[in-house]
Amino acid sequence: MADPGVVLRTAGLSRHFGGVRAVDSVDLEVRAGHIHCIIGPNGAGKSTLFNVISGMIPATAGRVVFQEETITGKSPQAISRLGLVRSFQTPRVFAAMTVLDHVLLASRERPENGARRREALARVGLLERGDMLAGDLAHGEKKRLELAMALAMRPRLILLDEPTAGMNAHESEAIAGIVREAASTATVVVIEHDIDFVRGIADWVTVLHKGMVLREGTIAEIEQDQEVRRVYLGDIG
Repeated sequence: MADPGVVLRTAGLSRHFGGVRAVDSVDLEVRAGHIHCIIGPNGAGKSTLFNVISGMIPATAGRVVFQEETITGKSPQAISRLGLVRSFQTPRVFAAMTVLDHVLLASRERPENGARRREALARVGLLERGDMLAGDLAHGEKKRLELAMALAMRPRLILLDEPTAGMNAHESEAIAGIVREAASTATVVVIEHDIDFVRGIADWVTVLHKGMVLREGTIAEIEQDQEVRRVYLGDIG
């Protein structure tokens, strides 16, 4: 019987590129309301896993179930409409569009009804940047704009791919606060290399290695695991 507390589940999920098993029979459960972090060495399959879950690329084998509905093989647009949205390592924004227009586009809100987009911008600290062109934003602000776009869609689940990449400690701390606040209304799954950031937000951690789940547990359990330290944490201190 399905666990009603699980919002996202993968079963035997695989994605192969020729002879390379980028994602190899991954069984994953994400509990509703949690911040679930996915960590692992470069090339472990983390972003590929997100790409398969979000419909960006097809699975070679296995299933993805979101809110008890199988979404394997659905388009990214169809998956987004169900309430599963994602961000990318490099912010995907249009330089010549304003910050407000980005969030309007994401929210599918009527232009005269700006409550949702103002709320989303306020949640990420960009409300006063609304009339700026996205191309004029700093890197960290572009990452926050992507978060605002995701929040404006009122998602049930947000996939964040390295939300602190390229940020300093102060910027990362601000993103941690935004992620924790976002988890008050949505489940959040985060790919991240910054272990200090993970310590500050994670309810549960999955470690990927060579496309497979190596370990799962709390961050305290993960940091004490000798195999995780050998293949990953030992490399980053």
